[in-house]
Amino acid sequence: MPTLKKHRLVAADFRSAYDWYEDQRPGLGLEFAAEFRHAYARLRHGPLLYAIRFDQVRRLNLDRFPYGIFYNMQAQEIQVLGIFHASRDNDEILQERRETFRL
Repeated sequence: MPTLKKHRLVAADFRSAYDWYEDQRPGLGLEFAAEFRHAYARLRHGPLLYAIRFDQVRRLNLDRFPYGIFYNMQAQEIQVLGIFHASRDNDEILQERRETFRL
């Protein structure tokens, strides 16, 4: 099974989405977190199952919430680049994160 590594800004992406949902309705942030954990587990077990969005960056969409986990594969490593809302234009952000993944 490949190793899973996160970009240093992924936690901030998650927290921002969690806080937004929690502000909308108490407990909704927890529901988002539970779905995210489920999707993260699916990613670990089948990283090649999800579509390439651009330049080898793949996206696993959450089922209930309009967010995706964006990542790429490097040998035996899954590099999680970000967690973004589906309507956000994030190609430029993802490219920058790919370049700064190890920093």
